[in-house]
Amino acid sequence: MRSLLFFLFLAFTFAGCSSEPGKGTDSRVAATVNGVEITQREVNFLYQRTATPGADASVASNQRRSILAGLVQAELLAQQATKMKLDQSPNFLIAMHDARRKVLAGFAEQEIASTAKTVSPEIVQKIISENPNLFAQRKLLIYDEIIMQGVNVPFLQSLNASAAQGASLSALLNMVNAQKIPFRRAIRTLTTDQIEPAIFQVLSNSRANVPVVARVGDKFSMMLMLHSMVPVPLEGTAALQTAANLLMNQQRAAAFSNKMRSVVDASKITYFGEYKPDAPGTKGKQTVALPMPDSTRAQSMVRHQIAGAVSLVLSFTAAMLLLFASKSFLSGTLWLPKLWPSPKRNKPADNSASFNYHKHRMPILVQLALFLVAGLSVVAIGYHLLLLWNLLSFWMIVLSITTGILVGTGTSHLYTSLGLHHWTEKMRTFRWVPVMLFAGFLLSTGVLVTLRIIIK
Repeated sequence: MRSLLFFLFLAFTFAGCSSEPGKGTDSRVAATVNGVEITQREVNFLYQRTATPGADASVASNQRRSILAGLVQAELLAQQATKMKLDQSPNFLIAMHDARRKVLAGFAEQEIASTAKTVSPEIVQKIISENPNLFAQRKLLIYDEIIMQGVNVPFLQSLNASAAQGASLSALLNMVNAQKIPFRRAIRTLTTDQIEPAIFQVLSNSRANVPVVARVGDKFSMMLMLHSMVPVPLEGTAALQTAANLLMNQQRAAAFSNKMRSVVDASKITYFGEYKPDAPGTKGKQTVALPMPDSTRAQSMVRHQIAGAVSLVLSFTAAMLLLFASKSFLSGTLWLPKLWPSPKRNKPADNSASFNYHKHRMPILVQLALFLVAGLSVVAIGYHLLLLWNLLSFWMIVLSITTGILVGTGTSHLYTSLGLHHWTEKMRTFRWVPVMLFAGFLLSTGVLVTLRIIIK
């Protein structure tokens, strides 16, 4: 302890006396604004969220300088707002509460999305081979897109008839203007992996510079005219990277959606006022769905958690039974299981002291079998914990493990206390064989129950 205190004293002394630039506290400060520090860590944090991949050193440096300039201006405005006592207004408190919520939600979303499984090369190759339109047969399309409000079936039929007779796009647009139908025109340049599949299907079956009239449900209509379609295949490393990113984004979205569904189902959400589901005057007008727990899914999730906890109790009960049985085999006697050391004083006499250990020593094959059973049990317990790590909370895992240890110890203690005096001394050792078989059955049952829960 004295050496540690002396070392810390020297370290603080040298740190305080160092005058080398870039090595002291100032190396962590990017700027000070009226005494308020802006750290390099803050600049780097914002830079990593907006950095351009593959940017060279000069571009990265300019981006950091731009971020620092924005932070300095924001700090000046914040100090001015404090002087104006704007930080005491109710709007400031609401904004701070909302900002805190959004920041924490963003961090949680990133953490949940990071739990998505990694993409294997085999699945990436399968995606590339099963989607030629996105990779080997990828094309670049340049086309006109005209979105028209409403759906007037007779008018659309007349536009189709005019287009079939060779009318140009300009002539069709004049007809739309004559009907005083609002529309929006744009020239699109998209690849087949960016365009909507339905639009690509229409354009791939049309001729160049020939308008096509399409109806989109009952909401709006559109005219499309293809100008050119050029092959731009995506192959090699670029195809692999694109397919991997596509799959990873899908898995991240699926992981986030599943986690959010379970979070909502496990929560209690109540709406008031006009946001109540049965609020007067809002029937048929609530077009935006609000998050609501699904009682059926919530009950199913609780049942799965209870089943997972019970399976973990079974596994650790089996582990304790295997431990005590193995100890009895290796010691050549009936061993009384204990979770605490025996007292040194007034220790009772061992009833099995007369057992001949040399005469009934365990064969080496039996010992190897016991070690094999122990190794398999450790692997099974570790795999079981891995399966349940995201299903159960930490306190449920700890409680299940503790319960399993206590139940296994109590069961072993009860088993060794049974009176079987008519057995020989040698058979008293081997009567643990059914216990080991029963423990193996419990351990496998616990793992299988958990696998069934996860598969569902």
